[in-house]
Amino acid sequence: MTFAPAGGRRTAGWAALAAGLSASVAGVVLAIHSGRPAEDAGSVPAAAVAPGSAAAVAPASSPALRPSRGPAPVPSAPAWAVPARVTIGKLRVAAPVDAVGVRADRSLTVPDDPARLGWWIGSATPGSARGTVVIAGHVDTAEDGPGALFRLENLPLGATIEVRAGERVFAYRAVARRSYSKQRLPADLFAPGTAPRLALVTCGGSFHDGVYSHNVVVYAEPV
Repeated sequence: MTFAPAGGRRTAGWAALAAGLSASVAGVVLAIHSGRPAEDAGSVPAAAVAPGSAAAVAPASSPALRPSRGPAPVPSAPAWAVPARVTIGKLRVAAPVDAVGVRADRSLTVPDDPARLGWWIGSATPGSARGTVVIAGHVDTAEDGPGALFRLENLPLGATIEVRAGERVFAYRAVARRSYSKQRLPADLFAPGTAPRLALVTCGGSFHDGVYSHNVVVYAEPV
């Protein structure tokens, strides 16, 4: 699919993410998933855009998300600031994180291994004074089964999420969960000037014809 972004790589990346995490996931049906969208809970952290910040353009259509192959994207942040691991004690998750970018067709790449997560290089870095740290991953795949974020929709609010970047560990507290239909992720999730926060994104809802119906987003604030 083709977009007409107004803001170069940053806008293109957001548009691709908004398309959803669906192309390579498989219908692994386990008891933990009801097949219904996750229930919303909590209050989403402030999304006020700083003066002069350009909000992202909402996507006009739905490109497929594809597993990453070939050369890794070059991070737009120094190595010490790039997320390397996400730990969620309540879910017994300790997942490595790769820097991911977008292709010429503006599809967002994420690691094809569902045990690994992808930090979009156009988003904020942990510890930034503003912006959303966006980390996404497959809920499952046909080859490997459940992914690192398979139980994300069950994460209790108040749970701690730790993101390691370089030698530092940044702690966040889960404060909200939202379930969005495909192509309906909110525009403020993509704006570069929001209050500092973390967003973990994966698939959820029902699975049909190779596509999940929803995206699950857990929002967290810095501790």
